[in-house]
Amino acid sequence: MNLSTSFSLSFLLHLAVLVMVWLSADFSSSKETPEYSAPAPIIEAKAVDEQQLQQQVQKIKDQKKALQQKEEQRVKDLERRAAEAERRRKQQESEVSELKKQARQQEQNKKKAEQAAAAARERQKQEKAKAEKLEAERKRKELEKKKADELARQAKEKRDKEEAALKELERKRQQEKEQAQQQKLLEEQLQAEQAARQQRRNKQVLSEVQKYQALIKQTIERNLIVDDAMKGKSCRLNIRLASNGLVIQVTELGGNAILCRAAKAAVYKSDTLPVSKEADVNQQLRDINLTVEPKL
Repeated sequence: MNLSTSFSLSFLLHLAVLVMVWLSADFSSSKETPEYSAPAPIIEAKAVDEQQLQQQVQKIKDQKKALQQKEEQRVKDLERRAAEAERRRKQQESEVSELKKQARQQEQNKKKAEQAAAAARERQKQEKAKAEKLEAERKRKELEKKKADELARQAKEKRDKEEAALKELERKRQQEKEQAQQQKLLEEQLQAEQAARQQRRNKQVLSEVQKYQALIKQTIERNLIVDDAMKGKSCRLNIRLASNGLVIQVTELGGNAILCRAAKAAVYKSDTLPVSKEADVNQQLRDINLTVEPKL
C-alpha cells in the first residue's frame, strides 16, 4: 500500500508540473505577442534601444529555456524517482513475495518439523514403551531364572541331602551288615567254641553220668538180696532223684517181677544214692534208667 500511494503522488506531481509548464509557456506567448504585435508610437519605438530589446528578449528566452530545462530536469528527476520508487516497489513486492514464499516455506518447514517432531515423539514413545516392555520382560525372565536357579539349588540341595542320607544309610547298612557278619562270625566261632566246649563237657558229663550211674548201680547191687532164681534175669528201673541224691520215686520199666521187687527194695534201702556236685552232671542224674542184672 505505501509503494502504490507513493507512485500515485509522484504521478500527480508529475502531471501538475507538466500543466504548470504548459500554462507558463502559453502565458509567456500571450505576453510576448502583444509586445511585438501591438502598435506603438513611432517616437517610443525609436527611443528604445534595439540591442537592449534583443538582450531583454534573449534574457527572457534564456530564462524560459533555463526554467524549461529546470522543469524538464525536475520532471526527469520525478520520473527517475517514480521509476526508482516503482523499482523499489517491485523490489519490495518481490521481497514481500519472497518473504511470503519464505514464510510459507518456513510454515511448511515448521509443519514438517512439527510433524517430524510428533513422529519422533511417537517413535520415542513407542521405543520407550518397547524398551519398558523389553525391560519388564528381561526382569520377568531374570526373576524366573532366579526362581528356577533357587528351585534348582533347593532341588540339588535336597538331592544332595537325600544322596548323603542314602549313602549314610547304605554305610550304616553296610556297617550293620559287616557288624552282623562279624557278630555272626563271632557267634559262629563262639557257638563252635561253645559246641566244642559243650561237646567236651558232654563227654565229661557223660563220663561223669556213666560214672555215677555205675556207682548208683553198685550201691543197688550191694543192697540187693539175690537167690538162684534170679540167675540170668534182669530188670529195668526208672529212678528219680533229688539234687542231693534222695530217692523220690522208683518205677519198673520191665523185666523179671521177682528181681524187680528185690531191686526196688534195694533202691529204697539207701536213703540217698551217689550224685555229683556239678549241676550239669547232677541234672543228668535226676531221672535215670538202669538195668539190674544179678551177678550169680
